[in-house]
Amino acid sequence: MIDRVTRRLRDAWAVLRGYAAAQDHRASAWAPAGGSANAEVGMAAATVARRARDAVRNDPYASRIVDLWTGNAVGAGITTRWPDAAHGRAWQRWAEGTSCDAEGRLDLYGLQALVMRAVVESGECFVRFLLAPPSPVNPIGLRLQVLESDLLDTARNGMLDGAPTIQGIALGDAGEPIGYWLFPVHPGAWMLPGAGMASVRIPAGDVLHIYRKRRPGQLRDVSWLAPVLLRLRDLGDYEAALLMKAKIEACLAAVVTEEGDEALTGAAAGLLRDAQGRAVESFEPGMILYRRGMGSVEVVNPSGGGSHAAFARRALEAAAVGAGLTYDQVSGDLTQANYSSLRAGKIEFRRLCEQVQYGMLIPMLVRPIAERFHAQGALLGLWGADMPNGVSHVPPAHEMIDPLKDTTALIAQVRAGFVPQPEAAGAFGYDFRAAVEMIREANALLDEAGISLDTDPRRVAKSGAAQDAAQMAAVEIAATGAAAPPRDIAPQG
Repeated sequence: MIDRVTRRLRDAWAVLRGYAAAQDHRASAWAPAGGSANAEVGMAAATVARRARDAVRNDPYASRIVDLWTGNAVGAGITTRWPDAAHGRAWQRWAEGTSCDAEGRLDLYGLQALVMRAVVESGECFVRFLLAPPSPVNPIGLRLQVLESDLLDTARNGMLDGAPTIQGIALGDAGEPIGYWLFPVHPGAWMLPGAGMASVRIPAGDVLHIYRKRRPGQLRDVSWLAPVLLRLRDLGDYEAALLMKAKIEACLAAVVTEEGDEALTGAAAGLLRDAQGRAVESFEPGMILYRRGMGSVEVVNPSGGGSHAAFARRALEAAAVGAGLTYDQVSGDLTQANYSSLRAGKIEFRRLCEQVQYGMLIPMLVRPIAERFHAQGALLGLWGADMPNGVSHVPPAHEMIDPLKDTTALIAQVRAGFVPQPEAAGAFGYDFRAAVEMIREANALLDEAGISLDTDPRRVAKSGAAQDAAQMAAVEIAATGAAAPPRDIAPQG
């Protein structure tokens, strides 16, 4: 029995040794913690968030990373398309005005950008639903309050109010959040009324918690800048040291050695002084210094240092990879970029960006807001209780790297049936039904006015030739000023 157990342990150890990362002689100093996702996040989230905010305030590259993710994931806003006019009109008045904001400053799409910035910078963000009296600009009486992660009372742990609670999040039987312990005022706003008050449990139905879930069972997340903060700080320190070195190198000075009997004796021998006889402890450009000696004039011209471009580029490349972006995005350096490299980098980034849009922003923020909007309107009798079918959420379109090439390729894909037309319209940020309705209205207006444009495929072929007899007649009327007799003209392709 002991021999069998020993053999099994020996076999298991042999398998383990097959992984280099598990071998002691290669990673003896590598001793990672084995805590759960929530334990790891709970120990680091607050410290990383404070450091990330400081970096965003003071480091241009950290600020750029937050701006890039916000601009690409949210842009001008993720729009919600309703299939019926009642929802559409009420949504337009509510979402495109500032009445949806509890602070009355931003519209819905500005709030989306604010949430995304907070998620990238701090790792998570909260949006609380607040009720208000219905009004013409806020027909459903709903307001949104965006809260920083600091308002979550992470010290609340254990069984509280009959529910297991982890870092301020009360959980149900399946581990789903059923409540959040939130402070009434930001803990850092000590000068405001209510600061220092105890946290209050808010039902999960009244709070949206937006964060990027990376591990099963994870309830919170850390700043997206966590993998790159040290690299960015090292780069900043290195550039500051180079700047100081460059300032010293620019200090051209002359040293005048004056003759004197006491030149070679005494404690002051060789001491540098200025014209007033004061001791000099720092250099400035154009200084003239004096000292006792044999009588001479020497020019102090420090040699210049090497370039740090290679180090800075490598550091920014690593920072860009860690932030999920490309080097040219973070650095703004396009000197070595071309169409192929830009396209390859943007394809990978857009896939990651779509994952953030459809895996975090829409299910955690946009769709719940639309559902609460509908439910609140149903309570007021504006429409029925059932959520209408066909509600869509459309992220902003990505700009084409080369519009001519990309458009030609997209047309070929649609004509071949590889890409449906609704998907092609969605690539530009349009809902297909709304796009069809806009085209129908535009064509009706043009026909009513008797105007035929060469961009109208109903009238003009791709080659520029007329598509039908009506178009040819319109052309002749425009040329002669008189009605042309009808004729049979075969359509041209």
